[in-house]
Amino acid sequence: MKRKSLLFVAAAAVHMTVVAGTTSVPGQSEGLGLKNIQLSSELSPVIKLDPGFASSVYAYTAVVDSTNVKSIKIVPIPASGHDAVTINGAEAGIDKPYRTELKPGDNRFVVSAAVKPGKPVQSPLTLVQRDLPGQYQTEAVQKGIWRITDHFGFPPSQDAYLVEGTSKAVLIDAAMGKGDLPGVARRLTSLPIEIAVTHGHGDHIGQLNQFAGSAIYMSEKDRGMLPKAVSAANFKWIKDGDAIDLGGRSLEVIEMPGHTEGSLLFLDRVAKTLAVGDAIGSGSYVWKFTGKSSLAEYKAALERLEERIAGFDSLTFLTGHHWQETTPLTGTKGKQMVTDMKILCEKIIGGEIVGTPPSGNPGIRGAKILTASYGLAGIWYDPDNIQPAK
Repeated sequence: MKRKSLLFVAAAAVHMTVVAGTTSVPGQSEGLGLKNIQLSSELSPVIKLDPGFASSVYAYTAVVDSTNVKSIKIVPIPASGHDAVTINGAEAGIDKPYRTELKPGDNRFVVSAAVKPGKPVQSPLTLVQRDLPGQYQTEAVQKGIWRITDHFGFPPSQDAYLVEGTSKAVLIDAAMGKGDLPGVARRLTSLPIEIAVTHGHGDHIGQLNQFAGSAIYMSEKDRGMLPKAVSAANFKWIKDGDAIDLGGRSLEVIEMPGHTEGSLLFLDRVAKTLAVGDAIGSGSYVWKFTGKSSLAEYKAALERLEERIAGFDSLTFLTGHHWQETTPLTGTKGKQMVTDMKILCEKIIGGEIVGTPPSGNPGIRGAKILTASYGLAGIWYDPDNIQPAK
């Protein structure tokens, strides 16, 4: 089923135009000119043209976030391997991507494919760089569950999830955008909205102050991570085994200490979904060096989770940073991620797997970190925190 996205800006719903013209180029036909134009950035492996590339379309536009997309890679794919392609006069192709820095506003390019017989086919391409932290992208995950992504969906964005019952709705996490997040959620449901927090990192609680008067569910173990500006008056401290009743469905609370000491999962047995925040990674690697608990304690929590989902034939992860999912964690893949992460921890603890220093900087200066992977699972961990302290 094709998913539809709605884009929201601040207090008013605004449809962001990301369009392609529909005027045909004289002389262009199937098999001539361009077969596709692919766009990507350092953190966004795919930047989509909407509608998709077609031989009858020649003018393309895409909107990108000025905060997270500073440069772009354009890969023109000719319809024929013999067709010469240039972008703004420079040779480009599959083996020679066109790379350029972007400036605010319109960035204009002309993609030209030299075809024989006939004149070159030229496709104008406009990349619009805008300040998008106040804009959100929403997507229906399944009936009664929506993903809300800040920064217009451009990485490193954060995902919140609105889950609707019959008596109320719960927004899992409060993102890090700058727009009207409550307004976006209210356009999706008419029910009262409460908040459930997976953990206390700023990118997951950044807009809590916009929900004054709403009940906020969170582990008290992460209470010290709350900004001083956030009042704890409406907080309800929850623990493993608790449940949030939405009417017709409930969110079962599961503690998963590791990424933070108060990391929580929210299991919906009816929908077969598990909101994980960053506790089991966000589709790839979990940062296990940011919490105090040992790797052995983290493995034990994964074993308890395995027992609780043993009867599930499928499980869909609701991850905190959906863009990191290299493999969609739906169906059997959700359960596989839990098992693979447990096995990875076992192999590290037993010495069968020894991590290597990561090539990237995880943002923690001076931290001693190794990285390792197994199956779908990956982890960044502290080699000095394998077993519980005595």
